[in-house]
Amino acid sequence: MSVGNRLKEERKRLGLTQEAIGLACGVAKRTQILFEQDAHVPGGAYFAAADELGMDVAYVLVGRRDRLSESDADLLNAWRTASPSARVAAMAALTGVAPAAAGTAPRTLFQNATIGQQISADADLRAQKIVVKAPKGSKKATP
Repeated sequence: MSVGNRLKEERKRLGLTQEAIGLACGVAKRTQILFEQDAHVPGGAYFAAADELGMDVAYVLVGRRDRLSESDADLLNAWRTASPSARVAAMAALTGVAPAAAGTAPRTLFQNATIGQQISADADLRAQKIVVKAPKGSKKATP
């Protein structure tokens, strides 16, 4: 897609006529038509004025959208100012994954027996030493 085609697409996205955008950017309607037909390429002053109107100038020039839509920008601003608990709730709502209830440890059923607290981690335990002692007063089992 050419610069002129993207320029026309952006003008229509903004809901402006050729005359209105030309006037706002300091050119005549005929010049705007020539820009959209790729007969001429707008200059820096034109694009600076078009940017003020909300045109995605990077998209017009190179075909890559860099500007967030207004609703996306609002969402991002709300995220940045949200508390940690609000962020957890928002992520749960957006992903459909309910956050874990605070204060409850995960439980696993294993052959009809409930296992209490669990710890899950990526850890290297090869250097760990586990000591198991019998309670005081108990006799040593004989094989």
